[in-house]
Amino acid sequence: MKIKKIAMTLGLSAMVLPTFAQYEKYEGNTDFTDDQTRFKVAYIGQEEVADPAKQVGGYITMMQMYYTSQNWAEMYENWKWLITNAPIASVSIYARGAVMLGQLIQAETDQAKKKQYLDELMGLFDTRLKYLKYLNASIPEGKRGRATEGDVLIAKANYYHIYGYGADGNDYTYQKIYDMYAKGINAINEEGGREVKGAYIQYFFSVSNELYKLSNDYYREQYLNDYLSSTEVCEKMLQLAKEETDEEKAQAIVSEYDRPLAVIEQVFAESGAANREQLIKLFTPKVEANKDNLDYLRKAMTVLAANECDDTDVYYKAAEYAYQIEPTYESAIGMASWSKQQGKMQDMLKYYEKAIELCQTDARRGRISLVIANSLINSKQYTGALVYLDKAMSYDNDLKGQACMKKAVVYTALGQYPQALTYCDQASTADITVSGSANRLASKIREAQANAAANARAKAAYDAYIAKQKAEEDFWGGKK
Repeated sequence: MKIKKIAMTLGLSAMVLPTFAQYEKYEGNTDFTDDQTRFKVAYIGQEEVADPAKQVGGYITMMQMYYTSQNWAEMYENWKWLITNAPIASVSIYARGAVMLGQLIQAETDQAKKKQYLDELMGLFDTRLKYLKYLNASIPEGKRGRATEGDVLIAKANYYHIYGYGADGNDYTYQKIYDMYAKGINAINEEGGREVKGAYIQYFFSVSNELYKLSNDYYREQYLNDYLSSTEVCEKMLQLAKEETDEEKAQAIVSEYDRPLAVIEQVFAESGAANREQLIKLFTPKVEANKDNLDYLRKAMTVLAANECDDTDVYYKAAEYAYQIEPTYESAIGMASWSKQQGKMQDMLKYYEKAIELCQTDARRGRISLVIANSLINSKQYTGALVYLDKAMSYDNDLKGQACMKKAVVYTALGQYPQALTYCDQASTADITVSGSANRLASKIREAQANAAANARAKAAYDAYIAKQKAEEDFWGGKK
């Protein structure tokens, strides 16, 4: 699942820009990757210029020279001419221009001047968005530098996050930054074709965390949803890395998403937002108020289950209301858990079977079958547990290791130690991630087996002794 559907408002100033007409007439007929051709087309100045390409190229060269020497004041004059007179001349007008304006904001002491630079910085991103297709067309296929609308919006949010403080006065708020990041993430999702970058997710969640610190009660639910959606994207991408056969590509995915996930997990853990009592307090009245709102009820169940609150009355109530509106596999699982809590095992099985029926993938059906097997093992219904363990493997063979582990537990409870050891071996072979647990269980089974054999020998000796004693008593008592 991607991070999406986050409401926002945005009201930053934009620069006054020329119309598209200047460039549209060249679209499809001009090679925008050729600098000299593009420089000529890019020029939209009012004064007469004998050689527009030379004029634009000269400003580009000077801008880049001043960028290298970090002469921001001189670079600003060249950049200003370019973004006003030749906004599609080069992507560097935007990439290097943003760096320059950020440095000018930091160095400036006059508040009005700071605000001017900040407005120009925000306007720079708006200009890039306006001419995005022409700027992208200036970059050869496969080369770095192309951007999507979402990329530009998130870059705008990031620059505002860094440089807006102190420059935008009282208008600088975390809610404003949050809305800007959210708008960029939504744009990436709507564009499709790729996931949100790991760094973007981390930036977004860091601002969500700041909002939560400002008002725990007001932002708690939003913060929990942001945590779930952010970690879900990272975890999904890391799972794709495991499945990637190209080691270089797999490592690239891990490099992009592993660190952000670790940071998000740490920040969330330190926030205390997942406090059980607080979650129950938050959702109890809201579930009741939204008992006819299926989308809300499903969201509430997801948050509660993710934070180990799927054994609470509010979770069961959300599941009940949701199931009454439209049975889904999530609400069916909730109803099964509720039935189990009440000791109604037949109802539990009925709802779990409904959950399997409503699942869209065999992978989920397999996981639900494992959950059912666990419940049956806990209630000592071993025959039924074995049936669902077989179902889990039939739905998803990747679950064989876990299912064999559970079978080993069942046969250990039944005292059938050889079968239990066989399943430990199968679990270890099928899934390396459970091999350690399987080996430890096998060691305990062998110990139990040895103890059982010793107890059996002791009992046999005791029974023999009692039988001998009884025979002697019968003899001396005159019994035959």
